[in-house]
Amino acid sequence: MTTLVFVGSHLGYPMEKTPLGGGAMVGLQLARAWAKERDLDLRLLGSGSVAPAPGYVRLPEGAGEEKLVSLSELAYARFCRRFENATTEWILNRRNGLDPKRAVVVVNDVSEGPTLSRLHDAGFPIVSLWHVDVVDYFNRMYLKHIVAPERLTKLYERLRTLGPGKMMPDVLKLVFEKQRETVRCSSRMIFPSRMMAETINRCYGPEDFQNRGAVVPWGVWPTTADMKIAAAEAEGLRAHYQITPKTTVLMTLSRISPEKGIHLLLEALRLLEAKGSANEDLCLFICGEAAFMQGASYMRQVRKAAARLKKVRVFFPGYLADQQKQAYYRLAHLFVSPSVHDSYGLNIVEAMQAGLPILASDHYGVQDILKESFGRKVRYESLKQAPAGLAAALEKLVGDRVGLAGMGEHARRAAAASPFERAAATVLSQSLSLIKESRAAAAVSR
Repeated sequence: MTTLVFVGSHLGYPMEKTPLGGGAMVGLQLARAWAKERDLDLRLLGSGSVAPAPGYVRLPEGAGEEKLVSLSELAYARFCRRFENATTEWILNRRNGLDPKRAVVVVNDVSEGPTLSRLHDAGFPIVSLWHVDVVDYFNRMYLKHIVAPERLTKLYERLRTLGPGKMMPDVLKLVFEKQRETVRCSSRMIFPSRMMAETINRCYGPEDFQNRGAVVPWGVWPTTADMKIAAAEAEGLRAHYQITPKTTVLMTLSRISPEKGIHLLLEALRLLEAKGSANEDLCLFICGEAAFMQGASYMRQVRKAAARLKKVRVFFPGYLADQQKQAYYRLAHLFVSPSVHDSYGLNIVEAMQAGLPILASDHYGVQDILKESFGRKVRYESLKQAPAGLAAALEKLVGDRVGLAGMGEHARRAAAASPFERAAATVLSQSLSLIKESRAAAAVSR
């Protein structure tokens, strides 16, 4: 029987109440989908305490969801190393039962993943799932995108060769060296968007990149919500928030984290107020909890920005489980994704599935997802200019309720045409094909 070892640092957490992001949710959904395969020996390695499917192993011992979501950058870096070491040793210590010719390792993370060079040297084919380009994320969020990511990777490599690698801070190694190792050691790299694949290609440029890289948009999985209950809950929310037929409702949903650009949306609304263009009754739902690391301080910044608005009503419902999401989607007329950096945009396709039109920044995933029939894109020439661009787009959209409703129907149909099951099957097929290639190569060498 073929064995697939799926390594995800954020596997094993109750996602209905843990704000770990889209990559963690994709990992959970992949684990559930692959667990249904009868002829697959699935091993799941994660750090949480809630098994997502049979075959789950929790590593390292002692990790817990309450601790994970409250870690600082340095503490999270230490967690990454512990998980890296524990998962690497777990796989290598079981080589008698895990034959590299009959097993493939799929990693759901870059910085948090196992030591791929050791697994590669042991003969395991490796598939890496790219939810985040960590170099580009680091560049945009900490260095303000002062140079292109491909120049930054080259600069790091020069600095690295000038002195011993141990002099580099471990946080930088988790960003730059782990990503380089992932490119070098992956037999297959799965990217959720074309733009991310192109960026990685520019940064590392392996000659056989086209043969090893594949773009697989995740699409959207079916909701588990009871729609009758969601409709009833929505009516209660309308009364609670005093939403009338004249109210225009905007919604954004994500981790509350700097890269999500929520402060830019709030500044755009302030500009509309100053111009006198804000609707008489306009409200915004900012759904989600503060992310780990920078989330708490950013949440304070966002709340202060919301408090400065004089006409627009802003509400913070917190983290929404699937049932609650469907109720809030029923309130909204427009979903806004103002992200500074986003690798794909699972929140966008979920909103599309609920029949909402989209206004989004021109980030990685939007290029592949958003069409003119149901969405509008705002290009951020600079972060300083971003609020004005969002304000102009909002001014055009919110006054056209009939147009928004039509866009929403197009969005619903587009989401239905991109089922997650297809993406999960594609990744599984590409992963298992590596075992066949490995066996064929071994037979030729004999």
